[in-house]
Amino acid sequence: MTKIVKLGAPSLTGKDANQLVAEAFADAKYPLTVTVKNHMPRDVVFPEVPGLFLKHVANDKESAKTVKVASHDLFQRVASSIEQIAELNRYKLAVTISAGAIPAETDGDASGEGAGGAGSGEGTGASGEGGETIVKKPSEGLSYDQLKDALKAKGIEFQANAKKADLAALLDAVPVAPEGDKTADPAAPTGDASGEGAGAAGQENGAADGQQATGA
Repeated sequence: MTKIVKLGAPSLTGKDANQLVAEAFADAKYPLTVTVKNHMPRDVVFPEVPGLFLKHVANDKESAKTVKVASHDLFQRVASSIEQIAELNRYKLAVTISAGAIPAETDGDASGEGAGGAGSGEGTGASGEGGETIVKKPSEGLSYDQLKDALKAKGIEFQANAKKADLAALLDAVPVAPEGDKTADPAAPTGDASGEGAGAAGQENGAADGQQATGA
């Protein structure tokens, strides 16, 4: 069975890097050949081991390297360096170290964690896009002439030589009233006002008639 350890910030993993290395490679013989995979979004170099320079996680080819570790003490020093970087930058998964090639399932686990974060981000983005589609801007999908017609229909004045972007901005700035809310409907105030006016006029006429009847 392949010996493998995943190192990260102890405050997040609850595991000490040196202890993990000591347990996983307790019976290892040195010099030991290991494959080191960088899961951090930054390039790192560990001078304790010759040639151990790793590119960031997005660089598939150069983010992993197979090197020889001379002794157990040297292995512990490398683990400590990885742990310090992970702790300072709050990386839950910083580096994977394996005796030999890193199994595909380990890559899957590591990428899964990263993908999980990306997935949730994309999901949120998709939800955001979905929300924008539902309440999309009035100007979306309209041609220059359609924008002008829409503004004219709303009684909004604009310059004859206005740019399409300016017309779109004007149209998008118009408040959109929720369904059932007639306050933003230009015709609504007129109807309400006329209704109220008619009611008031009726009351005044009724009062006048009553006064005339009393006087009579």
